[in-house]
Amino acid sequence: MDIFAIRLKEERKIKGYSQRVMAEKLDISQGTYKGYELIGEKNGREPSFDMIRKITEVLNVTSDYLFGLED
Repeated sequence: MDIFAIRLKEERKIKGYSQRVMAEKLDISQGTYKGYELIGEKNGREPSFDMIRKITEVLNVTSDYLFGLED
């Protein structure tokens, strides 16, 4: 599994959000969001740069953190 997918899932759980809630906050389908948590696997899906920005705002983390460039 990709570091982005791992950290995305961890941060979502820390915030207490379900995949459905995250999808609603990002204004996307739950299936699309689920794909972001599966990057590096068969059904994985990479978010756009704009979506990465939205994700960082919702989770209050940096993109560098999500990509494993900082702890």
